[in-house]
Amino acid sequence: MSDKKKYAVYLPRTDFPMKADLPQREPKRLEAWKADRLYERIEAKRRADNAAGKGRGRRILHDGPPYANGAIHMGHALNKILKDIVVKSLWLDGYESPYVPGWDCHGLPIEHAVEKDLGPKRRELSRSEFLAKCRAYAAKWIDTQRTGFQRLGVLGAWGEPYVTMEPKYEGAVVRLLGQLFERGAVTRKLKVVHWSYGARTALAEAEVEYADKTSPAITVAFPVPDAEAQRLDLPTPLYLPIWTTTPWTLPSNLAIALHPDMEYAVVKAGDRHYLVVVPLLEDFQKKLGVELHTKGIRKGAEFQTLTYRHAWLDRTSPVLMADYVTADAGTGLVHTAPDHGVDDFGLANHLGLLQLVGPDGKFTAAANDPDLEGRNIFDTNPVVLDKLKAVGALLHEAKLEHSYPHCWRTKTPIFFRATEQWFITMDDELAGHGQSLRELGLSGVDTTTWVPAQGRNRIHAMISGRPDWCISRQRAWGTPITVLRCSDCGEPLVCPEVFEKAALAIEARGIEAWSEMALEELLPVGSTCAKCGGTVFQKETDILDVWIDSGVSATVVCRTSPELKPEDYGKFIYLEGSDQHRGWFHSSLLFNLAASGDKPYDTVVTHGFVLDGKGQKMSKSLGNVITPDEIMKTLGADILRLWAASVDYQEDIRISKDILERNADAYRKLRNTLRFLLGALADFDPARDAVPQDQWASLDRWVWSAFLKLAAEVRQAYRDFDFLKATQLLLAFCQTELSGRYFEILKDRLYCDAPDSPRRRSCRTACHKLAEGLCILIAPVLSFTADEAWTAIPGVEGHVFEQRFPEGEGSMDLGGWNRLWEIREAVQAAMEPHRAAKAIGTSLDAKLHLALKVEDIPTLSTPNLGEALEDLLVVSEVAVVPGEDLAITVEPHPGTKCPRCWNHKGGAGQGEDADLCPRCWAVVQAERA
Repeated sequence: MSDKKKYAVYLPRTDFPMKADLPQREPKRLEAWKADRLYERIEAKRRADNAAGKGRGRRILHDGPPYANGAIHMGHALNKILKDIVVKSLWLDGYESPYVPGWDCHGLPIEHAVEKDLGPKRRELSRSEFLAKCRAYAAKWIDTQRTGFQRLGVLGAWGEPYVTMEPKYEGAVVRLLGQLFERGAVTRKLKVVHWSYGARTALAEAEVEYADKTSPAITVAFPVPDAEAQRLDLPTPLYLPIWTTTPWTLPSNLAIALHPDMEYAVVKAGDRHYLVVVPLLEDFQKKLGVELHTKGIRKGAEFQTLTYRHAWLDRTSPVLMADYVTADAGTGLVHTAPDHGVDDFGLANHLGLLQLVGPDGKFTAAANDPDLEGRNIFDTNPVVLDKLKAVGALLHEAKLEHSYPHCWRTKTPIFFRATEQWFITMDDELAGHGQSLRELGLSGVDTTTWVPAQGRNRIHAMISGRPDWCISRQRAWGTPITVLRCSDCGEPLVCPEVFEKAALAIEARGIEAWSEMALEELLPVGSTCAKCGGTVFQKETDILDVWIDSGVSATVVCRTSPELKPEDYGKFIYLEGSDQHRGWFHSSLLFNLAASGDKPYDTVVTHGFVLDGKGQKMSKSLGNVITPDEIMKTLGADILRLWAASVDYQEDIRISKDILERNADAYRKLRNTLRFLLGALADFDPARDAVPQDQWASLDRWVWSAFLKLAAEVRQAYRDFDFLKATQLLLAFCQTELSGRYFEILKDRLYCDAPDSPRRRSCRTACHKLAEGLCILIAPVLSFTADEAWTAIPGVEGHVFEQRFPEGEGSMDLGGWNRLWEIREAVQAAMEPHRAAKAIGTSLDAKLHLALKVEDIPTLSTPNLGEALEDLLVVSEVAVVPGEDLAITVEPHPGTKCPRCWNHKGGAGQGEDADLCPRCWAVVQAERA
């Protein structure tokens, strides 16, 4: 108790501090969670609930593995916090929800980082020694990231994560690769693929990103021999003009494509004749800067036997017909180099491939040109332009700013290169499925719940139009493609025994085992090539695209993790950034379907990217980078968690110090709400002091009914992955229903009623229930704070995450109360001028005259509300009269002010206590007795 003048009142008291001091308190709570094996306790409790028929089953979020390279950044933090909110809300909703974190470890970034660290020493290492360095590098960053994720408050099976470089995982990937081969999903063929010269390897579609690039846009004239022109009754001299933004590909030109059904004009410009598609004549004239004279118009099909000469090389090539030619830009004649374009290859690969460019992006000796040999292709554009100018073939040049594909790892521009690669085929029928992978994929998309819904359209369009998936890489750090190929014809030996031997060896010794195994260990006795009958085989040296490693994680983890069961597969929730429509969502769907015919997930949730406060991408050069570590050291993880839950994560998300400070303000309001509830429970013993709900005061039954309505809405928001709605509901309830209404009314009976009065016991029981319920509802978001507050609630056990969301319906019709709150707001507004004029101090100094509509009078009566109107409006007296509409008159109350509770019902005491009101006089007498 605390003295107020000479009278004691019962003020709130709690050890739950007003100052959160999160950077210091959170690590201590984290240690307590680890000591208590909290994750294991929660899962054990949910398993027991399910076994007893009291649980809701299993609902599992499968972790998309971050790459084991570098400390965690804000994108990591957003992603892991959102996942943790999902998992904790599932626990509180009654589900088993084991969370197995993962890491993606193979691939180019780690290989490059290790090579950079080693420098010249790289050449001294054997393949196995180099792979061991890569493994150690990844392991170091896994430990760093795991510490960062745990510091965010993320609970999970951190001691048994899935790691794609673990031998047991690598072996499982090899077995799944064998299934892909057995189902006819994998083929090896010569094809044009995205090629990264920075990484010296082929790339999958998901590894390509676009950035602005300035390229030369040129129009080039290829001459037609006079005899050829005359053969088709065409004027001479005749030239075929093409437009290109890749001059470096011109040495590889082997054809020019026309559309068979488009109309082409033969035009004269000066002393030359040109062939140009009719819709682009005006544009062509502007480029030449001379007047054009049309000599005739013919369909493209009429030129299909025409040949032409290369602009500066001794080469004759044909005109070919192609439906993909458009009249959108250029001339309607398309330069075709089958080495360097997908359409080009499909149209003209029968003409052969020149292979003038090596894997390093430089021209090889095959170019037979000292001006080009040994130089990067993009550096040779000026050389090519000089050659064209020298022979009068360059008709026009300009600079074009455009979006150009780049390697997402090395950030270097990519090019198309024809090489032999392994592919997962999209359109061949898969053995045992009766459908192609594209058909299975599109069906899988349509049977998945996408959050937001437009995610379905995005991935559906990607799968509809995607080419075969290139799965081979010409690198070292990755799961090997454990295939034997015929040395004579290259045909793979598809034999389950080979894959199983390789998987067993890799499980025992890691991916290094593949290169160390002798061919004789792998090759079944009597093996012959199914295609040519050959008996000599060789081991494949390519490795798998890392998207397969992570893509098959759902299957592998269900088979290898003690946390999961095979039947969990197919029901997973996936939650990642929106870029994963072309990445992990895509690869997980296709690779698992190809291997087993079943998709791994039923729900996919996507979030945007984290930007700075101005909507710019974070970068060191701009000086706008904010790291999770600095936020946790200054504000605490719970502020970061509240930020993640308080934004529309489906869009790109902004973060700045100002934004975080606003979240800190919101946090303080939530914390102060909890602190008031806990303060009201000083010395409260639920077993001794609690009263049954049917004995609660009406005000307490109202607040509990309102809370249960809130709990149902928040629980549904969590189920809908609408964390913004959940936090908005919670903040609004704390500010309006609790702080603005309930607490203001409650203070008088809590502070001034007799300690064991029915009204005070009722409100303290309600505060106990509210403290429990509010902790549970905020626990998925404010994990540290909710658990800290939970331990301060009298009579509770365990941790907040072991509880269940509050359920039930309130026992009170809220209609009359809603009308009360409307009138209370009007009353508070009417009192403000009187406060400003100092006619009254607190609201207890006021007497109200309320003119109410006739229908409102019974609604607001004490028999209906169960509470006196002056108590609910926190004034000393209310006089109610009927009126046409609501009218409020405020006047200072003339009665004696009670020195203990400050209402103006004083004068009931005796002697020096004469000014006390009847309630306070009775309490004081009882205290003195």
